[in-house]
Amino acid sequence: MEEAHNGFNIKSRLVSCCKKFHLVDKLFSISLDNATANTSVMQFLKEDPSIKLVLNEYGLRKKLIALDTPTRWNSTYNLLHDAIAYRDVLTDMYNESWETDGQFITNDHWSLAKIIHDVLETFDNATHIFSYVYEPNIHTVILECIKIICTIKQTSLANPGAAVKRLVDNMKVKWCAYFTKFPPIYAIAAILDPGVKLEGLTNLLTFYYQQLHVQFDVPYYVDNCKRILERLCEDYGAVIQPQPVGSSMGASRFGILGPVLKKSRPDGSGSSSSSSNKGIGEYLTYQFETEENFHIIQWWKNHSSKFPVLARIAKDILAISASTIASESAFSAGRRVLDEKRSRLSSESIEMC
Repeated sequence: MEEAHNGFNIKSRLVSCCKKFHLVDKLFSISLDNATANTSVMQFLKEDPSIKLVLNEYGLRKKLIALDTPTRWNSTYNLLHDAIAYRDVLTDMYNESWETDGQFITNDHWSLAKIIHDVLETFDNATHIFSYVYEPNIHTVILECIKIICTIKQTSLANPGAAVKRLVDNMKVKWCAYFTKFPPIYAIAAILDPGVKLEGLTNLLTFYYQQLHVQFDVPYYVDNCKRILERLCEDYGAVIQPQPVGSSMGASRFGILGPVLKKSRPDGSGSSSSSSNKGIGEYLTYQFETEENFHIIQWWKNHSSKFPVLARIAKDILAISASTIASESAFSAGRRVLDEKRSRLSSESIEMC
């Protein structure tokens, strides 16, 4: 009886405080310790019609919504991803606030938020791919960048409003500052993808710059990347001699970009036959079949006896990370593990952390 009495008193004071500060219909959660009286508190709160837990009212669980960082598109995506799921709660809480100054959240605002969310989702997915450390990802950079630009353009065409146009234009300006020209290593890695190779890379880059409305000499750029790969073959070939063999290829695993890759694909004669390195010529001439679950490292391992020089080059190039995200995260984590207040950890403990 005493525990119930104490619980009722605590509940009464809590309700009184909530009413005083106009919080009775704005509570997301209530946290209590393991005191026995608190069991009674929760029971009394559930029975009190004047107290409403907002998330319970909407059938939702407690959620910490990510904060936005103006300079990071990923943070904006995470914020919108969390907020859209709780749109009803956030709308009612904001619109019922006395600080709105007559500016209310409407369905139009949420529609715009969904558009931005969908555009940034493609970018966020690409960022995760570029963060891989246990899977090769450098050969996917150009493909993922094209997907992002296609999403941005499709969004612009489907939503001609001024707000979306301003957003898309600003995104394109920011994008072009970083991705107008790809470092050759990304292109060479794409050439070493048997589903892309030289012609596929040319078609992809041509399509990419058409979407950006940017003038760029794609044939010269691709030819320069090919010359770099030929020089690599000469250096590696001083030790390993290639023995080329070929078969047929499909590009189904590339989805909507499959037609772009296949566009104007030669039937076996042409650009690569004049290569000074026979291994490159054979690899670029023949077409290989790649499955949906294609794994590029495994493919080169299986074909290492046919293309020993290119296989060794592929092994070295595909080991390069597509971005510095993983290494930066490692340093950030290290700063949290070892600092001036935790400076006596043993090397074994630091490694485990």
